[in-house]
Amino acid sequence: MTRAVADAGAVRRGLVLIAAIWVAVACAAAPVPPTGPPDIAFTPVALPDGAVPEVLAADGDQLLVGVHRAAAPQPPGLVRRSPDGTVTEVPAQAVTGYGRTASWFSLAADGTRILAIGGDRGGAHGNVRWSVWTGSGSGVAEHAQAFSTFGGWGAGDLIDAVLTPGGSAVVGSWESAEAGLDVAVWTPRGDDWVRRPSTGTPLQSTRAEVAFPIAATGFGPGVVVAGWQVGTGAGGGQVPVVWRSGPDAAGWDKAVLPDAGQGTAKAIRCANATCAVAGTANGTLALWRLVDGRWSRVPGLPPIPVGDADRLAAPLDADGSLTAVVADRGQVKVLEAGETPSTHNAAGPTGAVTAAVRVGPSVFVVAGDRLWQADVAALH
Repeated sequence: MTRAVADAGAVRRGLVLIAAIWVAVACAAAPVPPTGPPDIAFTPVALPDGAVPEVLAADGDQLLVGVHRAAAPQPPGLVRRSPDGTVTEVPAQAVTGYGRTASWFSLAADGTRILAIGGDRGGAHGNVRWSVWTGSGSGVAEHAQAFSTFGGWGAGDLIDAVLTPGGSAVVGSWESAEAGLDVAVWTPRGDDWVRRPSTGTPLQSTRAEVAFPIAATGFGPGVVVAGWQVGTGAGGGQVPVVWRSGPDAAGWDKAVLPDAGQGTAKAIRCANATCAVAGTANGTLALWRLVDGRWSRVPGLPPIPVGDADRLAAPLDADGSLTAVVADRGQVKVLEAGETPSTHNAAGPTGAVTAAVRVGPSVFVVAGDRLWQADVAALH
């Protein structure tokens, strides 16, 4: 009898142990509620049928979108989105064959003026044939240029259209008198664009340091250009660089961005007295900020890989709570680079993020060849 009781107790203890194991397994298998920052919802923005967004610009309280129509060769399009969501076409008049088939490379607006760069490949060597467009909210037009203005033996690329309080500029690259390509700046003379000399200025490439401009924008009365340079001597390497002019795109200086290792600067946005740059440091995403005349790298960002050929959108709110919208292996993420950096997944958009701009209470993003919108309040 005593042995039977002992056996029964052992069975009960075994059953309790098995039940405890099953409970532990069930708890381990149950989904764990997310503890990270919540996702930020983006909604798709409707554009005219067949319109694929390429470039964005804030034009006062309205959004300008440079589009192309992929269904058939058509002139590049420009559409305006009002605060109430109404989308209207802005007339765009091409005057050359390559202007009529151009894609948009850059778009700048300041509420009064619009300046844009288009381009299409052609000719025996398949080089980009550039077109520059100017106008206002009532319409933009291409002005034909001599082939040697942006083309010919010494031609490089055009990277950005820039509007400043006192004028405008087109920024790109051109054959250097010494090595590689210089950073090059064109300014208007009537309807013609005239390249300024880079030789003897910080824009010049040398045998010791070769320059590669990637993006440009207006800053105060002048122009600021982001890119990188490669040092060719002992201890040289690839470092991110910002070139900045005084008024009238003259009086340039150059600053190497700090704490980058092997790095690049790929996109830039400025506002008031400060600028922000998105780029890479040793193959991962990096942000820099200009405050009180000094550049510093933003700490605490996640290690998001960025390849040499990957594009980055310029950061948002350069003079406020710095925010960047980036792609991490196809997943779009929103990075808040405040005192305590945080990272949110973007619900909706996927693919490479190629443009981002804030217009009033909204942020607009081009990702995966679609236009998306989110509330600014959701980003903070």
